Amino acid sequence: MNIFSLVFGKDKEDLIRKIRGFESRPQQIHIVKAVQHALSTKRHLIVEAGTGVGKSLAYLLPFIKWVVTNNTKVVISTYTKTLQEQLVKKDLPNLKKLLGLDFKFVLCLGSRNYLCLRRLNQDNNYDLFESKQEREEIERIHEWRKTTRTGLRLDMEFAVKESVWNKVDRESDLCLGKKCIFRKECFYSKARTEQYKAHILITNHHLFFSHLASEGNILPSFGAVVFDEAHTLEDVATSYLGIEMSNFQIKYFFDSLFNPQSKRGFLRRIDGVPRRAIEEARKKVEESRNAARTFFSELALKFGEESKTTRIREKQLVVNYLKEPLSRLISMLKDILEYAKDDGDKIEIDFFISRAYEINSILDTILYMREERYVYWIEILNRQRAVKYTLYAAPIDISLEFRKRVLDRIKPVILTSATLSTKGNFEFIKTNLGMEEDTDELLLDSPFNYEGNALLYLAGNLPDPSLEFELYQEKAIGEIKNIVSFMKGRTFVLFTSFRMMDRAYKELKEHLRDLRILRQGDAPRYKLIEMFKHNKGTVLLGTNTFWQGIDVPGRALECVIISKLPFSVPDEPIVEAKMEELTFQNKNPFIYYQMPRAIIMFKQGFGRLIRTQKDKGMVVILDPRIKTKTYGRDFLKVLPRCRRVYDLDSAAEFLV
Repeated sequence: MNIFSLVFGKDKEDLIRKIRGFESRPQQIHIVKAVQHALSTKRHLIVEAGTGVGKSLAYLLPFIKWVVTNNTKVVISTYTKTLQEQLVKKDLPNLKKLLGLDFKFVLCLGSRNYLCLRRLNQDNNYDLFESKQEREEIERIHEWRKTTRTGLRLDMEFAVKESVWNKVDRESDLCLGKKCIFRKECFYSKARTEQYKAHILITNHHLFFSHLASEGNILPSFGAVVFDEAHTLEDVATSYLGIEMSNFQIKYFFDSLFNPQSKRGFLRRIDGVPRRAIEEARKKVEESRNAARTFFSELALKFGEESKTTRIREKQLVVNYLKEPLSRLISMLKDILEYAKDDGDKIEIDFFISRAYEINSILDTILYMREERYVYWIEILNRQRAVKYTLYAAPIDISLEFRKRVLDRIKPVILTSATLSTKGNFEFIKTNLGMEEDTDELLLDSPFNYEGNALLYLAGNLPDPSLEFELYQEKAIGEIKNIVSFMKGRTFVLFTSFRMMDRAYKELKEHLRDLRILRQGDAPRYKLIEMFKHNKGTVLLGTNTFWQGIDVPGRALECVIISKLPFSVPDEPIVEAKMEELTFQNKNPFIYYQMPRAIIMFKQGFGRLIRTQKDKGMVVILDPRIKTKTYGRDFLKVLPRCRRVYDLDSAAEFLV
């Protein structure tokens, strides 16, 4: 029996012969049966399936049958665009053609990805743009609007500044709905219509949690959800359940109302309002702007201007000078609302009023630490032109909220990834997401031949980075130079800090001039990956986000270097707060939090190497603690069985 006949019966047994290169894998059978059981019993399910299992096909088939049979919807949520594109452009179109079933699927994107025709065409539009470059970009958007079928920014063949797109995108709070004269042409409205017709909604974790935060106003109603790449779920949920406010955001808000330097903004272009009221509103904007300057100046005095992240542990660390001026501005905007005749102006004024309330509310919540079991902090980023101050608050534990908002409302919820388990079980992710006795579990290995195709090189004689970091860094970079030189490129080097990555980049560029050295941050991630794939003799250096979600099959990548075990930095605010919470519960935070997170990230890094049945290469671990510390065994246990060597000469024999 194959997975097609298992789901659709004997009449589909011959389908596998039509799929070029398809191999029936027992792991897929297990996943299909587990998903079918979850659908029939409405029990949640966690599935870890190693690279190469083909888990997306294994969960898609039972869900296709389920949505068609019940005329319902399922959300499939991913973390990366790469997986979204695979589902929408490859897997689902192929299955629809192969199965001959009439099911519809659609990619769901946030509304701000779409062009808003009303905002693009509103009167005095050019007053919004402050430079010749911005005006040229808006002209290009006008031309593009004539030919685009989707109105999606990602379909543009040219780049526009964020400040330009922000003035013409579809902002939900500025939408006129049925009153809009462009409603029949509206790109977002057409996309929403397709979403309501679809059975399978492909989205990402960020939009899914935006949907929850909006009380369910973004996506159509659905009966089940699959979280693929679910190892990222807790971090995304934490960010969406939190709040933030920066001096840049507040400045943008005031400039949108009226910018005294450029003489542009909403208060300049609104019609039908007495000049006296406009002048008074501009004064209130300037009064609030001055209050904001005073507020952030006090933050600067207290925390300095150097780039850093600092916990906030005391209430009302500075006075909220914006509270009264913003209240007076809100009152003035309400007066102007009485004069406004145009529907577009009215909705924009409402937007500014609600945004002013929101700024006051967020600052009040953070300064007075209103939310219990939240962590509060400030992040300072010293840029060339200005210092950015951002205040944050986020929940320490999201398990209760995830249980209440997701697990209790949607059944089943299915979590899957190649890296969800630690120490052979799912206790870590189940605890953090509030998954209880109503959850089934499935842990499956990869079908790839790691023993024959992968080598694990555990480098020796390096200092312990937790004791002698500078010396370790010097020796590790020396080892990286030797390995990269031997490999002649074809290497990912994964770091846990930007500082070490930058130093390695500088030394590799200086000593290995015949190789192309790429570094995270020097170009968009997708461009770096494309350059790496298509240029021989290339090395790519990356931190956090480059440990996961990158797929480079074949000879372009034959070596992955893990510079250091990826333990969370203990003084990061959320990490520190979680560790304090565990200590309060008489639990060892290293064992219950830092170790499991590091193991999951470690598995992700290892997983960059072997992406297909034919891939070969080696993973190098430069952190000596994997051999010298007792917990090193826990890291090695989670890896597939493969040959180990302890010097470069032995590695060379394998690779040759």
